[in-house]
Amino acid sequence: MKSISHGVLIVNANEELLLCHASGSPHWDIPKGGGKLTETGRQTVVRETFEECGLQLAPEDLLPLGCFASRPGKDLQLHAVLMARFDTHACVCRSQFADGHGQLRPEMDGYRWAAFDEVSQWCAKGLATLLTRTLSLPTILRQLQALKRQPSNVGRVA
Repeated sequence: MKSISHGVLIVNANEELLLCHASGSPHWDIPKGGGKLTETGRQTVVRETFEECGLQLAPEDLLPLGCFASRPGKDLQLHAVLMARFDTHACVCRSQFADGHGQLRPEMDGYRWAAFDEVSQWCAKGLATLLTRTLSLPTILRQLQALKRQPSNVGRVA
């Protein structure tokens, strides 16, 4: 049985996607992770985004995008949210892992806004393909704008 990771595409009106740098990796990623038994997919996205970025999202503000093959044995359930552009230096990762030397390191060690047409140069090939060929980031942005899903409380760094 495949495991499911729950992720979110955080976009802004300037046609940019929030990316997080995965510590110890050459690649940038989106906030995502596995759920707990008591969580819905939306709740997992909210928790993972807070742990990895310090951003507080509301589950009802997330637009479901569907479930996509991520890699063998794992699928990626995606949501999207529109927020105002903010200074990514305010982001902070609260979740850690032990590296190969047993040192605790933050899961994410950097944040950036990437223009939609630059996503492929920052993300690993599989995620880049999903974001640029399987999905259309400009279309997702238009859907979010049409739904007026930019409440004032979304995007605050806690």
